[in-house]
Amino acid sequence: MNVWKKWLSITFIAFGINQVFASINDDLDRLIATLPPGHIHSIKVIEAETGKVLFDRNSRFNLLPASTVKAITAISAYRVLGEEYRYQTRLLGSKPLTEGKEYAGDLVLTFSGDPSLTRHDLSELLGKLINKGVKVIRGNVWLDGSIYNGYPRAGGASWDDHNICFAAPVSAMILDRNCFFGWLVPSGTEGQLSKMVYDEPHWQLSVDNRIVIRKLQVHEPDGCVQEVWPSSKHEYRLEGCIAPDAKPMRMAFSVRDPERAAARFVESFLQANNIRLEGRVVVEKPQGDFTWLVASHRSAPVPDLLQRVLDKSDNLYADSLLKTIGSSVKGEKGSYSSGTEAVLAMLREEGVDLTRGRLVDGSGLSRYNMLSADDFTEVLQTGWKSWGENAPWLASRDDERRWLKTGYMSGVNSMVGYAFPENNSPLIFAVLLNGLRPVQPATNEEVRAFHHEIRLFHRAFLERLTGTQ
Repeated sequence: MNVWKKWLSITFIAFGINQVFASINDDLDRLIATLPPGHIHSIKVIEAETGKVLFDRNSRFNLLPASTVKAITAISAYRVLGEEYRYQTRLLGSKPLTEGKEYAGDLVLTFSGDPSLTRHDLSELLGKLINKGVKVIRGNVWLDGSIYNGYPRAGGASWDDHNICFAAPVSAMILDRNCFFGWLVPSGTEGQLSKMVYDEPHWQLSVDNRIVIRKLQVHEPDGCVQEVWPSSKHEYRLEGCIAPDAKPMRMAFSVRDPERAAARFVESFLQANNIRLEGRVVVEKPQGDFTWLVASHRSAPVPDLLQRVLDKSDNLYADSLLKTIGSSVKGEKGSYSSGTEAVLAMLREEGVDLTRGRLVDGSGLSRYNMLSADDFTEVLQTGWKSWGENAPWLASRDDERRWLKTGYMSGVNSMVGYAFPENNSPLIFAVLLNGLRPVQPATNEEVRAFHHEIRLFHRAFLERLTGTQ
């Protein structure tokens, strides 16, 4: 590790001194030589306008792309859905809603997969009943999420991420990003159970907390471990320990069953507002005609949603958009399958063939995704040819010299994007790095230092492209 760091530092110095005299190939090859042994890379740099290849090293190697997939999702969504598209969630009735204490009919909430929909938004829709003075519903309230089907997560998504907020399930029913939050607090004496304090306890989302307060053992130099398991009565079961002197630990859970969570929230809303439901809350596509619009909610337009996908790397937004592409183009229910098929078909029309690789989701969470630097530069060039710097992600970029989407997961650290050298043509680049791992055993400090050196590589690579070093 120390030898490699020393060599990296020497190389950066030489790189800076000789930059003016060396070609881009020499400079980038010298930089790649600093990467750790055992890694594999797929790298390509082209001119955005002409497609002329300036640098190519293993550009056809299929590697894990991680969140760089979101760049493909963004270009596809902007192309297919357009900048005016908005998700719409509607409350419909089998009969008109008039002033009065009783509503003698069924109601249906039609969900659209809106990743930005919140419980507050849903409360405003149902609040129309309160505005009309309704106290009794003589019928059912249906929750219709039939616009999507199939699995709520893509194949190849790591099972041990399923409980974490960033990997929340993507269904048509999404409330508050299908996440809930709390604090794990070592409140009590040693040997007792800790306390879980929820941000929104009235959401009726909870974990079976079995975390014990106890001091660390000799064989636990890295601290207590908390493990999460599925639970039949709660969202999850939490096991492990927390030290008595530990600070409260922030917990961000994914909702395990979005349909159940949505039903519980609707039931709790009606109860809290003293509206008696004589029927049931039914999670199913209803039979019959629901032609009376009670209320509707629309999301922000696609460019705003894409900002969340790219700037925040939001997996839920990305996969929801992918499924929506599928339902819009294929005329089928939205799914990972229909979405990826629609994206691949759209790209083929643009002259980009991704059949050598594999696209499984819109977020990059799946480890079944396999794409190359060649794939990314071609896709990014289609975006450039269509919109140039008017694409919303480029028009709003913070750094006028570059725009990039990064991707990280265990062993993966990649980036794709555009570089804007001063007084030169814009460039498109893709740098996919896999197999990154520090020599074992490694302390936490050594692991942090290892990843810091990879970040330095990326920074130097970008600086060479933009001519800012």
